[in-house]
Amino acid sequence: MKLDKKKQQPQQNPKNNTKSSKQQVIQKLPDDMESEIRDCFNFYDPQKSGYINRQNLRSILGNFAFINKTVKDIEEEIHDVVDEQRDSFSLKDVINLIQRRWFENKGRDEEIDEIYELFVKKDRKIGLSEIKNVFAQYLDLQISDSDILEFIQDASKGKDAMTKDDLASKMNYI
Repeated sequence: MKLDKKKQQPQQNPKNNTKSSKQQVIQKLPDDMESEIRDCFNFYDPQKSGYINRQNLRSILGNFAFINKTVKDIEEEIHDVVDEQRDSFSLKDVINLIQRRWFENKGRDEEIDEIYELFVKKDRKIGLSEIKNVFAQYLDLQISDSDILEFIQDASKGKDAMTKDDLASKMNYI
């Protein structure tokens, strides 16, 4: 399967008509996410060998789509995607694991739900006060009210609060 990047829809790849569950990846990760994964991989591969060990793989996976998963859960996912038991993994292996979790196993949906729940308190919408509260609680970051309101209005198409779908769209999750 190949991905039409503009529509995020799968297309048939005539070279690969097999449906191996261990190799099939339906959608492509956003470019910025792939870049972050590549940076993490390179951090754990300072000699540029092209491979990282299992412990480093689990560390990367724990930061991308495997948040709040146990080592056992992560190992099961690795086993589902990688054919043989081994201790070294390429960047392609890492990306395939994250893509599978992100798209097939609802990792993307779980992550947006967790992010959304950080912000919402009463009316299930994210407004200026919700964003300011989260920034004050988790980030030592000063952003002007006008910048936050601009972000909200851009995401919500002119409204003064965002829904979960607005947030997901703004973050390129959908």
